[in-house]
Amino acid sequence: MKIDYYLSNIAFRLPKKRNIITESIIKKAFPIIIMILIIGFLTMQSFEGTSRLTYGAYDLCKIIFSDSSARWTKDMHWFRTLAHIPLYFFLGCVVCLQVNKSGKSVVICSLVAFTDEALKILLPTREFGLLDLFFDAIGFLNGIILVMLFRWLKKCKRYYKS
Repeated sequence: MKIDYYLSNIAFRLPKKRNIITESIIKKAFPIIIMILIIGFLTMQSFEGTSRLTYGAYDLCKIIFSDSSARWTKDMHWFRTLAHIPLYFFLGCVVCLQVNKSGKSVVICSLVAFTDEALKILLPTREFGLLDLFFDAIGFLNGIILVMLFRWLKKCKRYYKS
């Protein structure tokens, strides 16, 4: 009877330690995976689906910035290219918040951006664009810089409090 009790305790303890490690990895990776899935979903959309989404966002931006005469208000391709910035900005923020290191965050975001653009080569209605990669980099670098700036300000606040 006592042997069964001890064996059951050992059997239940081992997986718990493994689950804690697995859970922490999943908690860190989950937001990054969600952002990658969103980017992949937008990349894999048909031309009609992408156009509907783009025109909806385009109309919303024209309402918000009604008196703007910028290039994006006249050229849909330019608007679509600029849309990479906020998308990858959020990716940069999420990755930097989860990874906690700016160098690794840049590498991960760069791999996601390059993979996204390389995938477009295989899709018949999409094309690889170096300009898109440039705007992807602007977005994720600004996101990473913002997170690092907030972390630095938080450290300064703690330093001057004590």
